Amino acid sequence: MNNPQIPEAFISAIGLGAPRGYFPARRWNRWGNLVIFFILLAGAVLVFLFGAYETYLAYRLHGPAMIDDKLTGPLVIAFILFMFGLLAGWGAYANWNKGVAAYERGFAYRDRKGIQVWSWENVVSMKSAITRHYINGIYTGTTHIYTLYNRQNQRLVLSDSIGKVEELAKSIDQSIFPLLYGPAADQYNAGGTIAFGPVAISKAGIVIGKKTYPWTDVKEVSIHQGILKVSRKEGGWFSGASAAASAIPNLRILLTILQQVVGLKAG
Repeated sequence: MNNPQIPEAFISAIGLGAPRGYFPARRWNRWGNLVIFFILLAGAVLVFLFGAYETYLAYRLHGPAMIDDKLTGPLVIAFILFMFGLLAGWGAYANWNKGVAAYERGFAYRDRKGIQVWSWENVVSMKSAITRHYINGIYTGTTHIYTLYNRQNQRLVLSDSIGKVEELAKSIDQSIFPLLYGPAADQYNAGGTIAFGPVAISKAGIVIGKKTYPWTDVKEVSIHQGILKVSRKEGGWFSGASAAASAIPNLRILLTILQQVVGLKAG
């Protein structure tokens, strides 16, 4: 993990133990957006001044009858540049103070609204949406979105606006797994049903979407390219069911239990 030099603004995040790392907003989301804001704003002003100058020349050379259309085009372009500039400026403002400080017993998230403190014991679920992008078969990058919920049903989304967000998410997952797995395993062993979004499991079997399969009917459970799939022993085109891994909270806990109950094929 990166060097745990926590900014003084996080001093209010008490009770989380020793610092483990700090993950600020990406520089591009701050300085990049700020530079784009000034460039687009300057462009809008220059386009407007150019249109005004052209209008002035038309007035001097041809009189009022020739100036009607001279300023319309530059005004439209200047307005578009100005609006895109505002979006870039807002992006810089929204991300300027954003950052996550990781600690021994939790983490603190800071944005323009203030600081939120999340202890590991208070986190109840985490979903991961990791998407690899290709254009004409050429890899162009990966986006990461991690959604967390706590016991107060508050939601927090961590994305690529945070630097090294994948490393941060891995640390969070490693910290909350032992706290959530134990109760889930106990619930399963006691005969209860554990829900993981579109998937639910119990000693009776697995429910995925609207389909229910007793364990004795399950041929294989696999996860491949972000899809969790259940196949029945009898086969057939419509004998299985699937769910996107990105829609399943606490996926690692589900996969661990599935591995122990029926086995898991990973691709």
